[in-house]
Amino acid sequence: MKIRPAIVLLLLFGTPAFAGGIRGTCEFRFLGSSTLHDFAGTGRCLPFSAPMPGTAEGKGVLSLVELEVPVAEMKTGIGARDGKMREMFESDRYPAIRAAARDIDVEAFRERIKADREGEAPLEISLSIRGVEREILATVKNLKAEGSRVSFDIAFPVSLKEFGLPAPAVLGFIRVADQVAVTGSFTLDVAHDSQGVAPPKGPP
Repeated sequence: MKIRPAIVLLLLFGTPAFAGGIRGTCEFRFLGSSTLHDFAGTGRCLPFSAPMPGTAEGKGVLSLVELEVPVAEMKTGIGARDGKMREMFESDRYPAIRAAARDIDVEAFRERIKADREGEAPLEISLSIRGVEREILATVKNLKAEGSRVSFDIAFPVSLKEFGLPAPAVLGFIRVADQVAVTGSFTLDVAHDSQGVAPPKGPP
């Protein structure tokens, strides 16, 4: 649900970190409404990693970060509703929601965060749901750093219609609204190795 979290880590550690890579985890919460009441759910992405190379000029550009969120692990607390949600996503054919971010100018992103009064910055991500890919504008906020670990939150809206998703209905008249609010919490670790790639932490 590409989320370009890796950039933030680059911003904080500067050029020396470009010799290594990042590895990370994230958890998501989604909030929607229906004709009956609001509902919330949770999910997580699989552990991910990405290289952090630098250019000859010493500038950092993150070429690609990719995430996968297993649909089967998205829960709302009600089994029947979870079943309807999996039907909507066609989880048998599309078992994961995918996100990606490309070609991020690290220095420009850092300056944008520093200049914002709220400590926030917009971030473009590519989101793929049930085989449909759309560009989404997200917001990065609540950035914190401790040693080689960085955490931050991300928020963005998702329109079911834009992804061709039929809004789930119950009893023919209780229907989910089009807009779903998504928030994510990321934790990233910086790693250094001779290949400039952060190895994944292990199986999910």
